[in-house]
Amino acid sequence: MNKEFIDTQQVPIIASGGVYNYVFSKLTRGKLLKQPDWGEWQASEHLQLDQYQKQFMFGNPVLIADRTNVFHLVWTYTVKELDKRKKARCACDGSTRGGKVRILDYTYANCVDHTASRMFYGISTAENLLIFGADVCNAFSEAPAPKQGFYIQPDRAFCEWWIHKGNPPIPDGYVIPVQRAMQGHPESPRIWEKWCDKMIKQHHFTPTTHEPCLYTGIWHGEKCYFKRQVDDFEFATSSVSLANSFYDAIDDHLTMPIKRQGLVTLFNGVDILQSRNYIKISAETYIEKMGSKYLEMWHKEVQMMAERPLPIPTHESFLKAFHADTGNPDVKVQHKLQQRFKFGYGSGVGELIYAMVTCRPDISAVVVKCAQHSTCPAEIHFQAVKHAIKYLVATRKDGIYFWRATPLMSLPEHPLPVCTTTLHGELPPTVHRPNHECTDMHAYVDSDWATCPKTRRSFTGIIVKLAGGTIAYKTKLQPTVALSSTEAEFMAACDAGKMILFIRSILWDLGIPQQAATVMYEDNDACTAMANAQKPTTRTRHMDIRYFALADWVERDIMVLERVHTSINMADHMTKILDRTLFYRHVDHIMGHIPPIYSPCYGEFSKQMTPELVAEHTIEDMDMAPAAAAAAKCTTSFYPWPLISSCSAQYQSIPCTYGQWIVGGC
Repeated sequence: MNKEFIDTQQVPIIASGGVYNYVFSKLTRGKLLKQPDWGEWQASEHLQLDQYQKQFMFGNPVLIADRTNVFHLVWTYTVKELDKRKKARCACDGSTRGGKVRILDYTYANCVDHTASRMFYGISTAENLLIFGADVCNAFSEAPAPKQGFYIQPDRAFCEWWIHKGNPPIPDGYVIPVQRAMQGHPESPRIWEKWCDKMIKQHHFTPTTHEPCLYTGIWHGEKCYFKRQVDDFEFATSSVSLANSFYDAIDDHLTMPIKRQGLVTLFNGVDILQSRNYIKISAETYIEKMGSKYLEMWHKEVQMMAERPLPIPTHESFLKAFHADTGNPDVKVQHKLQQRFKFGYGSGVGELIYAMVTCRPDISAVVVKCAQHSTCPAEIHFQAVKHAIKYLVATRKDGIYFWRATPLMSLPEHPLPVCTTTLHGELPPTVHRPNHECTDMHAYVDSDWATCPKTRRSFTGIIVKLAGGTIAYKTKLQPTVALSSTEAEFMAACDAGKMILFIRSILWDLGIPQQAATVMYEDNDACTAMANAQKPTTRTRHMDIRYFALADWVERDIMVLERVHTSINMADHMTKILDRTLFYRHVDHIMGHIPPIYSPCYGEFSKQMTPELVAEHTIEDMDMAPAAAAAAKCTTSFYPWPLISSCSAQYQSIPCTYGQWIVGGC
């Protein structure tokens, strides 16, 4: 098969080594054939096809006259991040490149929402559960075939495997019937989802209404939670024996044994640390992989900084230019900028977005504002994205912490998160942060009125917390121009209300109902009066009626707005780029660095607080049981950033902390 590009409408593929390969994979069969470890890769190919054979995927070769429903096989070669094993994956190219797909059924399949995923970890922490993972091998092949019968054209890898199994060579012109759902066919994801959902329901687990990938049920007399993301499973329960018995029951439905991963450490690109006192989710593995290419390009350009990095420079001249500058739309100018900064603007923003939407709300405002300039970035916007990537790599170990109410002694103890609260400046003496129980969902909302210099629209910022960590957050440019700050705040509160309704519905279905109205903290008096007391104002008579649904939700006792001091409204972090003091004041609470008052760790934590911080957290009603605090054995540190503990060999000679490394050199 000659090396040639195939015309594509979706993902381009290339012919190499006698098979088709996806272009986005750096490893192609043609390259691997020349490597000394080719035998291992070929064994991986055979393993993939052996698994298909055990699942009754392929029929015997046949000769057909109508070849409109004959498709190519496409191969992807990767090294798995979790265990570093070589993996060859074979899929059907179900696009119009190779045949004519007749869609006879719906193709939509659900994937777990990031908010629901964070809720799963928060609930598991609040219920003091362990999370065990599993992976279904060749999941789609467990489900029945699509309604349209189709065939595959055997390629070189398939023919070599076929002969290796002791079969006669496949004659020219013969094709292979496909008898099960195969990855790549448009209908296969939905067929697998429906089959998997039916299987889980047979064990008396019920999905939530608005997030069908989350389930709850009673297993051997104990309440458990289940989450699926295509072929990856998570099961939250109190013991490993319950998890094993559940996966044993799942195994009974499968032709290939399920791969059990024990306590989850990496799921769908998110790192999970399960410790005695908290569960932490982070994007450390993703950021290290993403950042390695930038480290190699930029580490010689980096200037040093004493402490506490920021995602973007905050001096006035930089921010003014960042918001006002417009790039040159000329293609050559944009290409020169990409060559100079050694990355594409769109790809840089995209890499930041993935970290932001999974578990890094601290960069939300910066990323959204950088994304506004994606169509025509100026030099200063490249500098901002570069700076944000450096910040992300420097703080790659950071993540969202969810706190247990009692220590789970079966898990190892891990250090508490680094906290810089003592460096945040003093708050007014009358300001106290509200306290909530671990299953008490609450929200913060704010807006930054008319701060988009080009449209004069406002930014909405929302934070929703559960179990001491953030489960939902949003930075959004409002759709219309607000004529007053009250109008902007009311529009933001309405968006927050919709988010609260979604989360309350899921919590209800999971058996964690919110008995009281959900508190939404807002720092605008007029906005709270309009929602709580339906108090009209002449400045809001022109507003779209849909925003006044908020008043109806308050009237029905679903939510209530409460006044909070601006200095501790952490949603302010989501609306604008803050200076260092405000940035870290909010980040420590958004990311859950500070243990909540219900956590046993708070007893030890409070001993290290300054008097101002103790007053801020209102610990007068704190009656920590000494035994619980001793069992937690909590320690913490107020140093700004830890030293580099390990890094790749080529960077070990850099004499600085990651916190120092981040800074600048833009």
